[in-house]
Amino acid sequence: MTDKIVELIRRFTPMSPRSAEWDFLMTGTGKPQRWHEIEDAFRVLIIADPGAGKTFEAQARARRIKERGRHAFFIRIEKIDGNFEQAFEVGTSDEFTTWLASTDEAWFFLDSVDEAQLETPRALENAVRIFGTRCHAALDRARIFITSREDAWRALPDQTLIEQHLPHGEPVPAERDGDTSRDSDPSLKLFRLAGLSEDEIGLFASHYGVSDVSEFVDAVKRANLLQLAERPFDLKALIRVWIADHKLGSRFEVLQRMIALQLAPLSSPMAPIRCDAAKVRAGAQMLAGAVMMTGKAVICLPDGVHSPDRIDPRVLLEGWSDDEIDALLRTGLFDDIVYTSVRFRHREIRELLSAEWANELLNRPGQRPRIEDLFFRDRYGETVIVPRTRPTLTWLILLDDAVRDRALEIAPEIATEGGDPSRLPLDVRQRMLTQIVERIATRRDG
Repeated sequence: MTDKIVELIRRFTPMSPRSAEWDFLMTGTGKPQRWHEIEDAFRVLIIADPGAGKTFEAQARARRIKERGRHAFFIRIEKIDGNFEQAFEVGTSDEFTTWLASTDEAWFFLDSVDEAQLETPRALENAVRIFGTRCHAALDRARIFITSREDAWRALPDQTLIEQHLPHGEPVPAERDGDTSRDSDPSLKLFRLAGLSEDEIGLFASHYGVSDVSEFVDAVKRANLLQLAERPFDLKALIRVWIADHKLGSRFEVLQRMIALQLAPLSSPMAPIRCDAAKVRAGAQMLAGAVMMTGKAVICLPDGVHSPDRIDPRVLLEGWSDDEIDALLRTGLFDDIVYTSVRFRHREIRELLSAEWANELLNRPGQRPRIEDLFFRDRYGETVIVPRTRPTLTWLILLDDAVRDRALEIAPEIATEGGDPSRLPLDVRQRMLTQIVERIATRRDG
């Protein structure tokens, strides 16, 4: 599927800190805003999910402002180093120098915090410091927009970093004792890039060759896939499934098909590095299982910089050549390569693959007790579900009846936390619903 430029009017939902430490971010109560409503702020952080289109939006806005005759620049944060002049993708270093010598304002779009943090913990700090030094004399004329994934933004430490190296206006007064809110702090405005609306999903689909747009959107809604379709990258994958099959099926079936389509090129006779389809799938499953078990999200390419906080696929994929591993990590299952490392692009696909990995091990002779211990533990005489593996368990209950029955007996609500409850047998769903209602009634009576 050839990428196309689809101009959409994206919305940005105001965010607010949940605590003074900014351990979590939550959606604020403000009205969603458009680009023209936020672009006059001086310091803005835009939080977005993977595949939501934050890079495209930042690039497109920089170009749009530049077309209006203003100074505008798009820079990838990970490219801000000693060779600053080569970091510009929209605008040039000469235009930057011209702006510094003027008295005009300029718009800078810095993308993206998560990529900058992949190399070293100090990568973001170094990039921000260099950028701040280059703009120092004109920071009050610079409107700076920074994009990030939520899980990559370290809240208070990164907030302090921005205030220190990219200040604007008067310093923010110290918080009063007992004041745990930073909502009044004007130095950095936080927004979340909102997902696509149904109309935008339809418009996007029409640009990508879907002729029966209404039928496609209805199928997305019937399969409970709207949350997936809200992100342009995932929406393109859904469109590929629809064009190939002219149906979507259940959530489980759609994700299975998306995985197959992403991995298919590796088993094609035309592939430079050809692998057996079953081997490719097993490799993806093993990497997903490793992410689940270790909590390490970053996977190194074979020739990458290896460190204890990253997964080395060469250790896991025995019998694989470096070229085969490299080819797997360059499929659509993984993010674009940054600093010779990748991550699974989609959380639910990663969790489904890890469930498949666990299911394969469960079916090996003598392995069931050891694998079930990854998901269930005895604590003070009571069996509980292991928190780290709980998201994977929402899919595993669709694959193994014994695990399903044990999980639903402990926590029947787990089937509603993810996965695809529609795949459970009717009698199991009825029993699960009864158990949930009984537990709610018991808590109320208590």
